[in-house]
Amino acid sequence: MLAILIFTANESWSATLSLRLSVETGTLNLNGTQSIPYRIFTQNSLTFSKNSDLLIWNTGDVITLKVVNNDLVTHGFVIEGIVNYGDILPTDSSEQTFTVSQNGVFRYFDPLNAPFNEYTGLSGILHVKSPSDFTPYFYWDLREHQLEWYTEILSGNSPQPNQYDPRYFTINGNSEPNIDLDPIARISGSVGEELRVVIVNNGLSIHSMHFHGYHANLLTNSKDPSKEGREKDTFPLYPKEHIVISILPDKPGEYPVHDHNLVAVTGGGIYHAGMLTTLMIAP
Repeated sequence: MLAILIFTANESWSATLSLRLSVETGTLNLNGTQSIPYRIFTQNSLTFSKNSDLLIWNTGDVITLKVVNNDLVTHGFVIEGIVNYGDILPTDSSEQTFTVSQNGVFRYFDPLNAPFNEYTGLSGILHVKSPSDFTPYFYWDLREHQLEWYTEILSGNSPQPNQYDPRYFTINGNSEPNIDLDPIARISGSVGEELRVVIVNNGLSIHSMHFHGYHANLLTNSKDPSKEGREKDTFPLYPKEHIVISILPDKPGEYPVHDHNLVAVTGGGIYHAGMLTTLMIAP
């Protein structure tokens, strides 16, 4: 399963939810040729996913969230602007109850050994929606990968940022063509139907997503809100930032979407085994 959704039902009222996320370790396969040691926050401790879970809650939900550390080293857990769990020792857990009172997109991550723990997979997306928002949403968690860094980080070392030269690039842990098999990444809809895309950059490089076929409206820009409301076809995204865009297709067809930083469309030097997918718009 590419992502595990934690969500409330489509109701017009808030809910009280009791949830459990655990730190799990495994491997992430890149383009079928390389595997890296990886860590994720997940509800499913039995099957290792390609990405930390996508969390979707409604505004006003009361959340009791238990975070369990199944790793051999200490980790932390933060939802930016909402809650901070502090340090969680190996085999230990921490639980807090809080209310999500504000709509928006939030990163959650392990702040310890920054930015290396979150780089190895311990970061994800929380989307807090209005209960009356029934717009179709798609979600892209952008990351790039330098293979040597993972071995260094999990050995307790700190790689040198000035030697950062990633060669693999993923959306939700997938490279092209597997991105198109991910139902929360592959944009699909019909002419005249509004479609929204939440894009979060959990990597360390700037990415610039370019849409063919349609212009999109920039609804949210966490780095520079003054740009919100602009309509264009290319959207730069800085590390640790997010955007939300709205697309209103005016014609049917299949159109590519890719990173305008063209090295990110490759994987291990192979074109186009990176950040590339297509929009599928029906009449």
